[in-house]
Amino acid sequence: MTIATAAPTRTAGRQLRRFVLPVVVVVGVGLLATITGVPWTGESQAATGIRLQADPGQGATLTITELEPGSSVTKVVTIRNSGTSDSRLSFEENAEPSAFAGGELRLEIEQDGRIVYDGPFGGMNDVTQDVGNLAPGGSSKFTFTVSLPDSAPFANQGDPAVAAYTWVITDTSTG
Repeated sequence: MTIATAAPTRTAGRQLRRFVLPVVVVVGVGLLATITGVPWTGESQAATGIRLQADPGQGATLTITELEPGSSVTKVVTIRNSGTSDSRLSFEENAEPSAFAGGELRLEIEQDGRIVYDGPFGGMNDVTQDVGNLAPGGSSKFTFTVSLPDSAPFANQGDPAVAAYTWVITDTSTG
């Protein structure tokens, strides 16, 4: 009996690369978050011009460099309480109002399906929000949706829109 194996084709190689590259990127981001101690995981769709990246400490930076009028892009961050006691979670944005696309860039932030902000990008600057308790091992999902209305300009969108977000988990058993 003879068992024949097909030689790999270029198509198979491309398919393998399409699978391996995203896996390597996801593992790399997870490793970065673990090394820097950021207690979050990211789930997001790929979109050119929109990036949500872990920062040192317990934060992330949302950067928009390109977005077509009439489009919206969603990025998700999950914050986890890896402690052994109940904790209180607070959330803060540090950004300036953006002139991106003539100042028409919009941001909606949901926490576990509840809207915590809906307005101009950078409009929640330096506002700390108490966003609830996290049980030991619990998590909270933050969904960031950036959008432009159909009437927004596409050409020469200007400088990138950048906002930094910080999550603080406070142990409630000590106070």
